[in-house]
Amino acid sequence: MADRPLNFAAMGRVIGFALIALAIVAVALHRRYDEAQAPAPLLVPSIPSDALARELTRCQTIGMAAEDDAACKAAWAENRRRFFAAPPTDRASSSPTSAPASEPKPADKSGDR
Repeated sequence: MADRPLNFAAMGRVIGFALIALAIVAVALHRRYDEAQAPAPLLVPSIPSDALARELTRCQTIGMAAEDDAACKAAWAENRRRFFAAPPTDRASSSPTSAPASEPKPADKSGDR
């Protein structure tokens, strides 16, 4: 070879890119190994305790036939009623002990000019 000086900047870039590529491969292999070792999550089917929830689940399982099912229509109506109903408050359940005071009316000052 001719007397060419070594290009340290180019060699540094090549070595840097090789190290980055090696790090990426190592992380990918490590993650794949961890995913293979992880136990699969247990899927426990939820059993609705509420009769309305059971009916809504049944309507969901029958698919498009639920549109013509009267029981499904009633369950959907009850579900909408429960969803849009205002939550009960403490004031609604207890009777008021005194009547609310009416606010005083502002005096008419149109004639005082």
